[in-house]
This record gives sequence, C-alpha cells and structure tokens, in this order.
Amino acid sequence: MSALSAHPFRDLLLGREQHCRLLPGVAGIQAGTVARWTVEEVAEFVQSLLGCEEHAKSFKKEQIDGKAFLLLTQTDIVKVMKIKLGPALKIYNSILMFRNSQDLAEDDTISGQEVRG
Repeated sequence: MSALSAHPFRDLLLGREQHCRLLPGVAGIQAGTVARWTVEEVAEFVQSLLGCEEHAKSFKKEQIDGKAFLLLTQTDIVKVMKIKLGPALKIYNSILMFRNSQDLAEDDTISGQEVRG
C-alpha cells in the first residue's frame, strides 16, 4: 500500500483479498472466535496451512491456545518456537489477518452507531 494512494482503504481490501487467497483458512474468522480456540483447535488450524503441517505439534507442545496464539509475534514463532521463516510468515500473517478482521468488524460497529446516533 502506497502512502500516496488515492484509495488507501481499497488498497487495504485488495491486500486482504490477496492474503485470503494465499491463506484460505483465515477468511471470515474473527479474533474473538480465535480467542476461544483450544490448544487442539490452534494445532488443527496450523496443520491446515500449506507447508505448516509439521509445526502443529509445536503449538500443542507449547500449549498455545487461541488467546496465546493471537499474542504471538513473528519473533516468538521464529526464534522461540524455532519455526523456519517461510512457515512462520504464513502463521504470523494468519494471526495478523485475524486481528485485522476484528478491527474491521469493530470499525463497522462504530460506523453503524454513528449513523444511527
């Protein structure tokens, strides 16, 4: 997204659409839902990401539930969990998309209240 873009929101949506194509298991899932995931559900999600299947056991071993999953940083995934950069980027971008979907939902709610208010 360019700082000089005439349509920054559209660019954000295009970026999200591209991420959803690359990470199809992420589309439509909000952070509130992820926060309620069990350790097993987090592991299942990680296993569903192409190229990340073998890393699901690391999330189980470290007892990463949904709330902990949303708190992970890229450094945590690469350096602490010792996951190679490629799979780590897919996992971390999924986390960012979950966080962003929650932000977008909250923005819609706020916008709706302002229109009604």
